[in-house]
Amino acid sequence: MAREDLLPMPGTYYFFALAILALIILPLVSAVRAPPARSAFAAASKGMPVLPIGVIKYSQVPKAPKVFTKGSIPRGLLKEHSTKKGTWGMIDVRRGQLEYQINEPLQRFTLKAPARGVIEPRMLHQVRPITEDVEFVVEFYRLPGTGPV
Repeated sequence: MAREDLLPMPGTYYFFALAILALIILPLVSAVRAPPARSAFAAASKGMPVLPIGVIKYSQVPKAPKVFTKGSIPRGLLKEHSTKKGTWGMIDVRRGQLEYQINEPLQRFTLKAPARGVIEPRMLHQVRPITEDVEFVVEFYRLPGTGPV
């Protein structure tokens, strides 16, 4: 048997070196990567409820293209209220800042545009404008088969 037959094929060392580097370096690189960009549906902060998968939007207030501003927020939204059974809400802050408060258990979120806050069915909550330029809408969602959409 010739000595050349005992040696690996050309490029084999290169392949194994790359494989070893990938196993060692990639986990280190991924650990220091920048966090993913926040999507519009991402929670504003820890503790924010999350919309269930498969919900269907059936309404919005005010109707597009209008938005609530600091001067046009209905009084009912500024005090404790809730959605009806099976109805999820999504506060979509398009400009400025809005405080979203869940009353039980007490949690406060500062929604800085662009941001969204999720309202669970029948959960007592309220909002308060933080900045003069705040603009937002409230969208309503239901799971299929849980009531009229």
